Amino acid sequence: MELKNIELGKIKIDRYQVRREFREESLAALARSIEEIGQIQPVIVKPGQENYILIAGERRIMALKEKGKKTVWAMVVRKNMERERVRLIQLAENLQRENLNPLERAIAIRDYIKEEELSKKEASRRLGIPRTTINDWLNILEVNQFYQKKVLENYYGEDSPLTLSHISQANTLDKSTDDPTKKNQLLDYILKYNLSRGETRKIVDTFRKNPVVPLEEIVAGILINREQKKMKKGDFENEDKEPSFEELEKAFNRLEGILTKIMESKHEILAEKKEDIIAEFKYLESLLEQAIPGGVTGDKKRLK
Repeated sequence: MELKNIELGKIKIDRYQVRREFREESLAALARSIEEIGQIQPVIVKPGQENYILIAGERRIMALKEKGKKTVWAMVVRKNMERERVRLIQLAENLQRENLNPLERAIAIRDYIKEEELSKKEASRRLGIPRTTINDWLNILEVNQFYQKKVLENYYGEDSPLTLSHISQANTLDKSTDDPTKKNQLLDYILKYNLSRGETRKIVDTFRKNPVVPLEEIVAGILINREQKKMKKGDFENEDKEPSFEELEKAFNRLEGILTKIMESKHEILAEKKEDIIAEFKYLESLLEQAIPGGVTGDKKRLK
């Protein structure tokens, strides 16, 4: 390779560039950085017929243009470099610098595997990435655009709980059932109830062991378990904070909401969970009796 300072106007964008999306705030931050401390990382180009073809560094090119720069430092590779080698450099440069979002990364790896007619094992060896990781990354391509968008929202720190780990669990569920609607149903529950990766894994494991049990019933059991844990811990944001009636009331309101959803779903709780749930409520009753001496028992007598 040879390091050169090249006019920006002489660099053409490779139509095979792996990056598909450029966020304005990210480009603005990069442009400010270049303005303050200069260009640290050179772009990578190869000679064309009259100009240069960009291999990697499109964000840097765009940021330099935004700041009105006329030239860019570039590493120039040999002109007759094989197409496969160029693709490998593009992928490696973006993956190592973590410049690609999850969808761009998956599309780039899928296209690279397809164009070079590689197995995932061989792609893993060339890219220096474990095959299991490549499988996890490619999982996002097995869900529709709505869920892909939600994963990207999570990636960019927006209001979405959906991650690649959730997608992997949903695809695992899909492969263990003949019902193609189950995957989307689970993903909808994750979005609706903000299910954690651990909760999602439990749902999938439970369904695989009990495939005749409705998925919504399993989710309801997970939600009840979540509320039980919150109530046991007091769900205080600050453990040193003095507990209050308002916090206790909020906890019961949440529990009431969960119970209402279960009744509306018209599905019974799993038989093996019933005894546990009843025991938990009895435990809560005993705690209330200690917190409000005579209150619970007295109210129960009056109700009778």
